[in-house]
Amino acid sequence: MPKKSPEIRILKDEVANKIAAGEVVERPASAVKELLENALDADADRIEIEFRRGGKTLLRVRDNGCGMTQEQALMSLEPHATSKIREPEDLFKISSYGFRGEAVPSIASVSQFTLRTRSEDSLDGTEIEVLGGNVKSVKACGMPRGTEVCVENLFFGVPARRKFLKSDNAEAAHILRLCRLYALLLPNVSFSLLEDSRLIFRSEAGLDLKGRIFRIFGSEISDNLVEIPKVSRGGFSVEGAISKEGVSYATNRNICVFINSRPVECRAVLSALKESYATLIPKGRYAAAFIFISMDPASVDVNVHPAKREVRLRDEFGLRNFLCEIFSNTLNPKFALGIPADFSIPRPAFSPSGEIPLPPPAPREEGTLSRNERLRESFAELERAFESKSPAKAEWKRAKIFSDIPQRDFSKAETSRQEKSDSGSNAVSDWRFFGCLRRKWAVFQTPKGLTLVSISNALKRIRYEEILSSLKREGKVDSQQLIIPVNIRFDRVDAEYFEAARDSFEDCGFGIEEFGRNVYRVLSAPAWLDLSETERFIRDFVELAREEGVSITKGKLSGDLFARVAVGKSAGGGADLSGAEAFEMLGKLLSGTNHATSPDGSPIMREISDSEISKFFD
Repeated sequence: MPKKSPEIRILKDEVANKIAAGEVVERPASAVKELLENALDADADRIEIEFRRGGKTLLRVRDNGCGMTQEQALMSLEPHATSKIREPEDLFKISSYGFRGEAVPSIASVSQFTLRTRSEDSLDGTEIEVLGGNVKSVKACGMPRGTEVCVENLFFGVPARRKFLKSDNAEAAHILRLCRLYALLLPNVSFSLLEDSRLIFRSEAGLDLKGRIFRIFGSEISDNLVEIPKVSRGGFSVEGAISKEGVSYATNRNICVFINSRPVECRAVLSALKESYATLIPKGRYAAAFIFISMDPASVDVNVHPAKREVRLRDEFGLRNFLCEIFSNTLNPKFALGIPADFSIPRPAFSPSGEIPLPPPAPREEGTLSRNERLRESFAELERAFESKSPAKAEWKRAKIFSDIPQRDFSKAETSRQEKSDSGSNAVSDWRFFGCLRRKWAVFQTPKGLTLVSISNALKRIRYEEILSSLKREGKVDSQQLIIPVNIRFDRVDAEYFEAARDSFEDCGFGIEEFGRNVYRVLSAPAWLDLSETERFIRDFVELAREEGVSITKGKLSGDLFARVAVGKSAGGGADLSGAEAFEMLGKLLSGTNHATSPDGSPIMREISDSEISKFFD
């Protein structure tokens, strides 16, 4: 039986509006966003938002903007009615928040909708009631200049959409975050948020960026930020604040990006943050960032997503590289942590084996125990004492143990051989070495309390700095010949990326020759690379370049190297260090570009202040 051709019909306006509403208004917070942006386009500097039950039963947005006449108010309810754009060319230079003319009619089509407004030139205001997209009444009303929109029973005519909304608390959290984003973005606009007639948030005018972040996100985030002064280049202007190295969070909710005063999701910013923090925070954790970017409106397309959350940039990779440079300069700990820029300690010779050469321990008299050996015995005796069932006996042993530990100042006695600058020496001149705890942590007394240094993480960081130093030195990098060359076959796209990066790989110590179509033979590898990792290392970086659409440079190879390969090859188990060895390690650590975290993002130092210690006993 032949199949009958389907009948094609034009959708009714009410059906089309509900489809549009499903794209533009995903949840109550989406409706608040559209109404809030309309208020900002009307030049309002005072906006009040009220909601009930997560916005499901009531949303009300009031502003003191320019308002509308009755004719303009009725026109705003028509699909695709807007005052923002006129010609197709206007889509490529959008400077307003709204421009499609979809929000108001879409919201009105799925709710009980009331619009009250008055312009500066009108004596009376206008009140329009709409039910499910149908205008029920139009009448005059008294009200101040501005606009008030009341949305009740959102999605009452679309039960399937309403059923998939989250709990009241979850929807309220989305509305609260939205208002906080705009309060962070616009310090000269007063935002008030009420839930069930109770004020839960109000922005403050006149605060600087860190002050606004403190009021909105709290001190836990604001106290761990480094500000980025305004920097302009290549048509981009960037400012904001990012978290310090070593500070990370479980989710990316503390990453806020604004382009031309619009909150957006931008891949270029996320990619730049990922690369800049690759060795500064643990994998799977996220930095905090508040980035404000300005550019020519013609260089950014906001007409990509119905909710205008995503944008497309004309020069996305140019912005990404610019941000990488800004973030890297901002995270330089020699400036961020107050260490003198000329602080330097002579580095030992680079060792391909992965071990960090340390000076030999100081000679001691035959038959005497070293300080570390005495400490180990003391700690063991202390543990046995606390295991005793007699508290009095344990306390007596504890007093005896700690009275036997000598209080020698190792920072002066055992580091006089190190050639430090005056400014660098002052950084640790008051530090005092106690010993190594369980071969894992070096314990120092500082003017502020106690500092524990993870020996394995510190050696990994030092090892990483040595590799970077070897890659940055002029001349050929030390290489090791492969007994059996490694043949790598790429597909056509990967082969293009590899060929473009071939010089960079060779500069880093790889010996490479062509071995057929899209096939390359690796004859040698850098001395710091495990030979068994050669093929995986090359493929990882080629795939990374292809995924992010960037060229592999020598700087990028060295930057990502340790996070993927060298961490596993570093000297890392732990060790017993003498005072001289401990201060030698500390000096190398502080003379590097970062001493807060190991290359895999793990912390290196932890300071326990005198006040924290006092809390244990007070």
